[in-house]
Amino acid sequence: MAGLKKRGKNYYIVFSRSEDGKQVKKTYSLGTTFKKIAEEKKVNFQKLYDQGEIDPFQDRWCVKAFEDQQKESGGSAGSVDSYFIDDLKEEFLKTKAHTAAATRKAYKSVIKLFIEEVGRSMTISLIRPSDIRNFCFKGGYSNATQRNYYKHLKVFFSWVSEQGIIDQNPCDQVTPPKKKDKLVDKIFSESELEKIFEAFRKHHKKCKENKHIVQSSLRQHWFIPLITTCYYTGLRRKEITQLKWHQVDFDNREISVTDTKNGRERTVILFDKAYESLKDWHAHMGKPQGGFVFPSPKSNEKTQFGHRGDYVSKVFKSYVVKAKLKDSIHFHGLRHSCATFMIRKGFDVTIVKEMLGHRSIEVTMRYVSLAVKDHKNRAKELGLIT
Repeated sequence: MAGLKKRGKNYYIVFSRSEDGKQVKKTYSLGTTFKKIAEEKKVNFQKLYDQGEIDPFQDRWCVKAFEDQQKESGGSAGSVDSYFIDDLKEEFLKTKAHTAAATRKAYKSVIKLFIEEVGRSMTISLIRPSDIRNFCFKGGYSNATQRNYYKHLKVFFSWVSEQGIIDQNPCDQVTPPKKKDKLVDKIFSESELEKIFEAFRKHHKKCKENKHIVQSSLRQHWFIPLITTCYYTGLRRKEITQLKWHQVDFDNREISVTDTKNGRERTVILFDKAYESLKDWHAHMGKPQGGFVFPSPKSNEKTQFGHRGDYVSKVFKSYVVKAKLKDSIHFHGLRHSCATFMIRKGFDVTIVKEMLGHRSIEVTMRYVSLAVKDHKNRAKELGLIT
């Protein structure tokens, strides 16, 4: 006969029989920490043992190997694959007893909706990645809702897999939607820009004091002038890394951008901060007449090339993190911030469109809506709106 035994958190099945007047026992892990599942497995294995279909006293026999063999052959003997999702939902929710009530409610709600989607007659073993996709990524759901549904189902099916009920989490074969940051979250102010620069200065000062300055650190002198230029000109990453001195006109305070995303040349105004930063950088570099404005340290007299865009983005992000600013700030946010800066300073939307090289006026209008919110907030502060 078979009995159940709990050791730690796990359940084991114990087979026993009499041999030559002695009681012989064999104990095997059932691969689950939940009594209900363990009892179901015990009943199934007891039936198989009574019918002579398994011999747990045979050398090298074990529960897991037997269940794996059954699944490969399409059988279900001894397994609990016939469980419905509803059967496991309550057991799963017990594992969330110490989490916030809102969290447990969210899991319960998502699993309930999923059951309604696939049907109550669908057994747990028949759930496929396509069922997850069809439920989570249904049209009309927001990006946040899709990610939320996916996250909760993945945790649930991970638990089911850990109990040995299914071999693989169906969510593992589904690519979750990427989080979409709101435009306003990607934009940062001049004061936040200064915090990034301060983080840069502190880092290099600390390196110098600890004598950790290495050549690669010294080569980051480009950081402040490059980032300042981007913030006040809105140049794209490729445009700034490929910028050459012959494109910079200090006399007329403008930059000619030729290698653009849409293939159309444009002229960018050099506001004071970008102008002064570039002038200082030009002097620092020995006032070159040509070549890259921000050459890679790997450049030499014969071969010169600009910084790799991904490297520039990585360095920028590292100082955003050191400055403890919001995680949604990335290199491209410099361009968003420039557009917002110009709109807030009163530039006509068509001027902003041309300077940044937007493909349509609709793209630029996104920043106008943000500025309108600023004006409304200011009006409330002045008591003009109650």
